[in-house]
Amino acid sequence: MLALYEPGDEAAWLASFRFEVALRPRYCEVDALGHVSNTVYPAYLEVGRLQYFISAGDPESGPFAFAHVTAELQLRYLAACFYDEPLRVVSKLASLGRSSATLDQGLIGAGGSVRAISRVAIVRSDGRTTGPWSAAQRTALEAFEGRSLPI
Repeated sequence: MLALYEPGDEAAWLASFRFEVALRPRYCEVDALGHVSNTVYPAYLEVGRLQYFISAGDPESGPFAFAHVTAELQLRYLAACFYDEPLRVVSKLASLGRSSATLDQGLIGAGGSVRAISRVAIVRSDGRTTGPWSAAQRTALEAFEGRSLPI
């Protein structure tokens, strides 16, 4: 089972994130009781991931910032999200490989309540082939994170 922090240590885990995106669940994303559908959570994480990479400032040109494909998504649901409540998606790079990266993400509700956690493995891709991150991209991502990234 996915565990990105020790039980009771949510505050320290949340403090390790430098990037977040705010969102509010729409009516079309919930069931008759107002719960966000479990199928929508990965889309929220994707919004956070793509905004993370836009904000990191890709030094390479292309239609998408740090163009990549998702290779694996681990998602653990911890608590329900509801229609129109303010939520935040927090994102950070956990590691940066030669042509891949791993991101940790969380879906956070009011008062810092952790609703879902995720680890996403991505692979650098131009849509046709995979390839390595450039030195400039690595530098930009490490500068955005404010730290050297483990491989």
